[in-house]
Amino acid sequence: MEHRKIIDKVCKCLRLSESGNPYEAAMALRQAHRLMRKYRISEDLVREAIVAESVVDIGQAYTPPFWVLALANLVADTFDCRVFVARHYGRRPEYRFLGLDFSPGLSTYTFEVLLRQLTKTREEFIAGVEDEEDTESQRRGDVFAQAWLFRVAQTVRDFARNEEVLASVDAHIHAEHGETANLLREPVQPENGDYEDILCGMQAANEVSLFRSLVNQPPIRGLVKSLT
Repeated sequence: MEHRKIIDKVCKCLRLSESGNPYEAAMALRQAHRLMRKYRISEDLVREAIVAESVVDIGQAYTPPFWVLALANLVADTFDCRVFVARHYGRRPEYRFLGLDFSPGLSTYTFEVLLRQLTKTREEFIAGVEDEEDTESQRRGDVFAQAWLFRVAQTVRDFARNEEVLASVDAHIHAEHGETANLLREPVQPENGDYEDILCGMQAANEVSLFRSLVNQPPIRGLVKSLT
């Protein structure tokens, strides 16, 4: 059997070990252990194999603004994922969230929902800015968005990161996508007169909430840990 097929079979056995039938679950777990010992398959390889990926195209510019990247990273951290932006000449960038089981799908969904809210409230704020040049109104809109993100980050700060999961995702990214580089953008530096804009951004974010009921414990995480 090819090495990849063996790993896939191990993963299948691990999922079956969650069966409600105690006999079936025990048999599946023993089979997983047997295959791992026979073919010298490490837990790291199993974790890497179960990394899932979810992609979203939000129609943004080739080089997204700081506040969009900051939101993507905030969501990825919340759901124990990594996110990178795949950019190809002549095409809109794709945001790729990678993690275990349901986490990438939850990440893309949450990212799209929050981005729609942030984009809408930012546009409404800019529309209300009077007697400003377009460049200045956009700058103030960025300050507003950054303040909104600061408040939203406080809303989701209780969601814990799992370094073990992230290490597996990093290995998967390297194997499947090669080397990646940090896409860095600098935040807009607030000016002395931006206090009201910052306050407006933080107040607008008060309407945002995330519910733990969305974040189901991925079954495979417990399965991998059962091997220890």
